[in-house]
Amino acid sequence: MEISTRIPVPGTFNFRDVGGLPAVTGTVREGVLFRSDGLHRLGEAGRAVLRELGVGIVIDLRDENEAEYMPDDLKGLEVEVLRLPVFEGSGASQGAGGISLEALYHRIVTQHTSVVVSALREIASAGERAVVVHCTAGKDRTGIVVALALMAVGVDRESVIADYVVTESNLAGEWLEEMVTMVGRFGVPDSPELRTLMGGSPREAIEGVLDTIEREHGSTREYLLASGLHLSELAALESLLIDDGR
Repeated sequence: MEISTRIPVPGTFNFRDVGGLPAVTGTVREGVLFRSDGLHRLGEAGRAVLRELGVGIVIDLRDENEAEYMPDDLKGLEVEVLRLPVFEGSGASQGAGGISLEALYHRIVTQHTSVVVSALREIASAGERAVVVHCTAGKDRTGIVVALALMAVGVDRESVIADYVVTESNLAGEWLEEMVTMVGRFGVPDSPELRTLMGGSPREAIEGVLDTIEREHGSTREYLLASGLHLSELAALESLLIDDGR
């Protein structure tokens, strides 16, 4: 199963190029759309890689507290930063008792449709500039936005799911331990449930939200159209992301 390629950008754990994934009319172009965890520890070495990749747009889905606590380290880069804060999936939301990834994802696609549409609109109009979509983990908010972008342009559903699932292995270890310690300072106790919320990417979570969208709207494209994205923007997104071999 095709999944996106992890790129060893210093200061990140989950920086990936979604290029190469199979779609109905071709494959996703490489070097166009990247997804990542936080960019607050890039340093000069990390910024140099982003410069080499041609990154010109950064879409930051973190809430204000996250962005203030861990500001993106983009000094000296010629990038446009679009802040589209989503509370669901943030460190603060992880402390909500009994919340599940499925519930978080449902909120994102029902209560934050304007964010999803704005992010996809920005990607569609990127032109020659590569785009990085990121949050703190690059898993939930980023995972939903990237999954919907890929589904909208005809990427194979199973590949989209597999690409989401691999995130957990990227975050295991150092990243997860650090984040569990961090939220612990805010009174959130360590538990298996917390670790799943913060670092897990189970197949059923992304399948559930895709199933909901398809059940209620018929397809991801129809969901996006109902949420305010225009047909011309969907066409631009497909033209940008998909290499049809011509």
